Amino acid sequence: MLAAGCSAKQPGAHGAQPSRGVMIGQPAPAIALKDIDGKPVTLAQYRGKPVFINTFATWCPPCKQELPDIVKAYPQYKDKVVFLGIDEQEDAELVIPFLKRFGITYQVALDPGSFADTYEVSSLPASFFIDTNGVVQKVYRGFMTPAAFKDNIATIYKS
Repeated sequence: MLAAGCSAKQPGAHGAQPSRGVMIGQPAPAIALKDIDGKPVTLAQYRGKPVFINTFATWCPPCKQELPDIVKAYPQYKDKVVFLGIDEQEDAELVIPFLKRFGITYQVALDPGSFADTYEVSSLPASFFIDTNGVVQKVYRGFMTPAAFKDNIATIYKS
């Protein structure tokens, strides 16, 4: 299967800071972002719960193709798995209408580039599946089919 994606890097958007990276079977790197309402978002606040992170951008065609299936799956998992969308390098004023158009009701954080650097997101979409212990179980880069989503979420939540 071909994994299609959009480049997440925009010229001049990132500093030259070294990346820590994300590794399957290892603790997920800490994040410190703000959601679309300006409230802080950290992984630590979700300790003890499985977390699904999906990175996207409003301009990314594969993201727009993938998001309806994620939105459709959310009600089935929302009481069991934390869904966290992370928009890459866009302002809330641009993202909020996009969220409304796609019916995204789960929490969405805005990444100025630190998440993309730390989690080595070089193309969008990218998804991360983190278990209740904060350990990365799966990383999926590129467009994710509903079947792939179901297989990957099963690694952090057993129905």
